[in-house]
Amino acid sequence: MMYASIIIITLSLCIELSNGFFARTIRDGNWRTKTHIDITVTGTLRAIEKYIKLNKGFGSIDDFFSNDASGKDTMMKKVFALRNAVADTQGKKKDIAYIHCHADQIFLAHNFVKSCKKKLIARKGDLDEFITQLGECLYTVQSFYSNTNWVEMFGGVAYEDFGINDLMEVAALEEDTCLDNADYNSQCKNNIKVNGKLTSGYHQGRGNTKPAKAIGSSTGKCSHGGPDDDSRKLVARCGINKDTLTPEWSPHSHLHEQAYKAAVQATDNFLVANGTGVLYIIGQTLFEDVFHVKRRRNMTLAVAIDYTASMTDDIAAVKTKVIELLTNTVGSSNEPADYVLSLFHDPETLNTAHKYIDGYAMINKIQTLKTVHSNDHDCPEYAASGTLAAIELMRDNSPLYVFTDADAKDAHRLQEVCNAAKAKNIPVSSLLTNQCSRRKRSALGRDERSVSSLSFYQQIAKATGGNVYETDKESIGNVLDAVIEETFPSSEIIIDSFDWSATDTNDQNITVDSTITVLKISVTGSSAETDVDIYYANGTLETYTSGMSTRIYTSSGETIISIQHPADSIMKLRRNVIKDWKVNITAQSSIKVDGEILEQSDTGEMFSLKGSPISDNNYTVDLSVYNLGPNGTCHNIALTDSTGNIIVSHQALQLQRGVDNLCAATFRTPNVEFQVKLYGNDNSGRSFTRKLSEFYKPSSVELQITGPSDDVIVGKESLIGYEVINRGTVTETYQVSISDDHSFVQGTTSEDYTLLPGDGANGTFAVKPTTPSVIFSYTISASIISTGKIQQSVTRKLVVTDVERPDCTVVHADGICGISSLNTANCSLYNWTASAEVTFSGTLLQSISSTVGMSVKLAHVNITGLSFGPIAVNISGNCCTPSLYINVIDVDGFISQCDLSFGDGQSVQSAEDVSEPSGSPGTDVYTIIIILTVCVIQMLKK
Repeated sequence: MMYASIIIITLSLCIELSNGFFARTIRDGNWRTKTHIDITVTGTLRAIEKYIKLNKGFGSIDDFFSNDASGKDTMMKKVFALRNAVADTQGKKKDIAYIHCHADQIFLAHNFVKSCKKKLIARKGDLDEFITQLGECLYTVQSFYSNTNWVEMFGGVAYEDFGINDLMEVAALEEDTCLDNADYNSQCKNNIKVNGKLTSGYHQGRGNTKPAKAIGSSTGKCSHGGPDDDSRKLVARCGINKDTLTPEWSPHSHLHEQAYKAAVQATDNFLVANGTGVLYIIGQTLFEDVFHVKRRRNMTLAVAIDYTASMTDDIAAVKTKVIELLTNTVGSSNEPADYVLSLFHDPETLNTAHKYIDGYAMINKIQTLKTVHSNDHDCPEYAASGTLAAIELMRDNSPLYVFTDADAKDAHRLQEVCNAAKAKNIPVSSLLTNQCSRRKRSALGRDERSVSSLSFYQQIAKATGGNVYETDKESIGNVLDAVIEETFPSSEIIIDSFDWSATDTNDQNITVDSTITVLKISVTGSSAETDVDIYYANGTLETYTSGMSTRIYTSSGETIISIQHPADSIMKLRRNVIKDWKVNITAQSSIKVDGEILEQSDTGEMFSLKGSPISDNNYTVDLSVYNLGPNGTCHNIALTDSTGNIIVSHQALQLQRGVDNLCAATFRTPNVEFQVKLYGNDNSGRSFTRKLSEFYKPSSVELQITGPSDDVIVGKESLIGYEVINRGTVTETYQVSISDDHSFVQGTTSEDYTLLPGDGANGTFAVKPTTPSVIFSYTISASIISTGKIQQSVTRKLVVTDVERPDCTVVHADGICGISSLNTANCSLYNWTASAEVTFSGTLLQSISSTVGMSVKLAHVNITGLSFGPIAVNISGNCCTPSLYINVIDVDGFISQCDLSFGDGQSVQSAEDVSEPSGSPGTDVYTIIIILTVCVIQMLKK
C-alpha cells in the first residue's frame, strides 16, 4: 500500500545589504555595544597594569611610562595587534563551532583553550605568531560568556575553571535546552530550560546544524539568535546570545553588560592569573617582550664607522641612514641622553672617537665624513680599537652599531672588546657589506692576528647579545631600520608625501597641528640645501640660528629640514630651484594613526585583508586614532595616488572608544596604487593630516590559502592548498608558485593556469619538514606570465612538531539523505553508516565522540593507554542527523574533527508527527511543497 504525506518546507533566502557601519564593531548600530576589540583592549591593559604593579613597583601603566611616551606607544601597538588577532579569528574560524562555543560544543571549546598553552609555548620564538595564536585562544575564552548560559546562571563573573580544570556538566546532546518563543526577532528572557549545567546556542551554517523538532514542539535546542542566524526560526525559536545591546540582534541583550564584564575578567585571568595565566607559562622575560613592558633608560646612540678607502662605495648610504636615524630622534621622545661617533681606519693613528650632547652636532660631523686613503693597502682595519673607543665613551645599557666592509686587523683584542662591552651591558651589532673581505680574503692567511670578519664580529655579537647582518649598500637602509627599531623605535608619523612637479606652484602649504613637537621635511632631488626654504605663517623666513632647527644636504641628493616645537599654523615650503622633487613631511606627534583594510566574509564578518586588494571591490578602511582628545574629530578619509593627489575621499564615520577613536569609511578599490590619508581636527580645533606609510597595489587576481593552519609533523608530508581566481575582465594566464625559508617544499614549486574572467582553479603544494621545533615561513605568489609581475603574495608560518596530534580522516560513508528524508515525520526511516581512521603518535587520546547524540552510535577500540595509531572508528545513524562531526581529543586538549554530511548541506525540516507507515519506506509517496521567501535587509547608516 502506498501512503502519501504532504511536507511543507519553507526556505527563507535573505540577502543582507550592509553599509558596514563600523568594521568589526557595532553591527547593531548601538555605539554602547561592546565587542571583542573592546574586551581585548580592556582586559589586556588590566593584565599589564597588574603585572607592572606586582613586578615593576609602579602604580599604573601611565606611571611606568611617564618618561617614555614612545615606549607606551609601542606597548599599545602590541595590544592593538592582539585585538586584531582576536577579531580576525571570527572570520578565519567561522565554520568551527567549538571556537565560538556554539551548539553545545562547550567541552570541545574547553579542551581547545587547554591546548592553547602548549601552542603558545611552541610559538615563543616568533612574537608575531605568538600574538596570532594568543588571539585565537582569547576569542574562544571571550565567546564563552556571550554564547553560553554561564552569565544567566552566575552573572558577570569569570568561570575560572574554563580551559583549565574539570568542566562543569554540559547539557546532553539529545537534551532539550530552550523553550520555544514564537517572537524570534525580539528579546526573549527566561527561555533557557536547563539549570545547573552549561548549554549554548546553535548558529545555523557556522559548522553546526540545529536538530529539528516536530511542528508544535514546545522545547528544543537553543539557538544563537539574531538576524544572521536562521536557526532562530526553528524550535526552540529565538536565541540566547548576548553579543549586543539590541534585542533584534541579541535575544539576551539585557545581559550584554554582564557578559562583557565577565569576558574582560576572563581575558585578564587568561593572561596573568596566578599559576594558570600565560605569564606563568612563558615567564616574565617573554611576557615583557610580547607586550613591550619596557622603559627606555637614559642611553647613548652610538655608531662606529669604517672610513677607509674600501668603504667609498658604501659610505654615502651609511651616512644617509645614520643622519636619517639622528633626525628622527633629535627632539623626540626617543632622543638619547648623548651621542657617540667612533671612526676607525688603518693605521690605528687615524682612529678617532667623539661624544656629543647635541644631536645636530653629530649630524654636522657625519655630513663632513669622507673616506680616507692611507699607505696600508691591506683590507683588515683596526675595528677592535674603534669599537673599544666607542664603548669607553658610552653609557651603560646602550647599543653600539658597527659599519664596515672589512675584517678586523686587531682581532687579537677580541676578548678585550667582549669584556668591555659586557661590563657596561652594551650589545654590539655589526652591519657588514663584506666587499673588501671577499676581495682580500686570501691576504688573511698572511696575518696571523686576523680572523674572518664573520668569525670576529659574530663572536662579539654572541658574547654581548648583539647581531651580525651581512648586507650591501642598497640594503643598508632596510637592515638599519630593522636593527634600530627595537631600541630607538621610530615614532614619526607621516603628515603628507607628494611629487612636486616643475610645473606646480613654487609654494606648498604644510599644516602644523598643536601636537607636533618636531617637524621634518625631506626633499629628494635637490642639489643644495638652499634650494628650498620654509616660512612661518606670519611670513618670517626660518634662518636655522636658534639651535631648535637645522637644514642639511646629504650626498644622496636630499635636503632635510628639522624644526623643534613649531607653532601650530599653516607653514609654507618654498622652492628656489624649479625641478621635479619628491617631498616627504613627517613629525613627532602624540596623535598617531594605525590602520588596516578590512574585507567582508560571505557571512558578514570583517577581517584584515591578506595580500593586495582586488580592483573595483569594496573594502573598509579602518583607522585607529589615539591621543586625539575628547574634542578631536575625524572628517574625511582619502585615497591618494603615488604623486599625492586625491583619488577619492569619503566622510569618516567616528566612534570614540576607551583608548582610541575608530574612524572608518568604505571605498571601491581604484585601479592604481594608493595610500590612505586622514583629515581631522585635533583637540584644540587645529586641522591635522596623517598618512599611512603603506602603499596598496590593487590586483585583478584573488589568491586564497586553504591550510594547513595548525602544526605540521616532522618527516610527514603536508599539503598546502590554494585557490586562484581571475577577478579581471580579460582571459589571463597566471603562474602560482611557492617558496619557503627552510627548503621544506617538495616536488613541484609552480603551476600555470589560463583563466577566463571570473574563473578559478585549485591546487596544492607539498611540504615535508625535516627539522622539529622550528617555525618556518612559506610564501605563495600569483604572477601574470606575460609580464612576470607578481599580482598577489601571501606569506604564512607553520610550527613543526615531532608529536603527531590526532588526525581524523573519513574512510568510507554509505547512505544518502535526500529531500524526501529531511523532515521530522520520517527522517528516522533512512539510515547511514560511516567509518573513519584516527592517526596519532607521541600522545594519548582523551576521548572520541560525535557532535550529535540522537540515534547516533559510535564504536572504536579501548583507547586507554594507546600512544599511537591508527585506530578505526565506526559510526551509524539516521537522516534525523544528516550531518555531524566525529571529535577526537588528546590529553593536551588538541582536537581533530571528521566532517560527515549525508544531506548535501540540507537540514531536517519540521513537520507534523505522523504514524509510521507499514511496508517499505521506498514505496511511500511524498509531495514536497517548497515555499521560497526572499527578503532583503538594508542596514542604513545611523
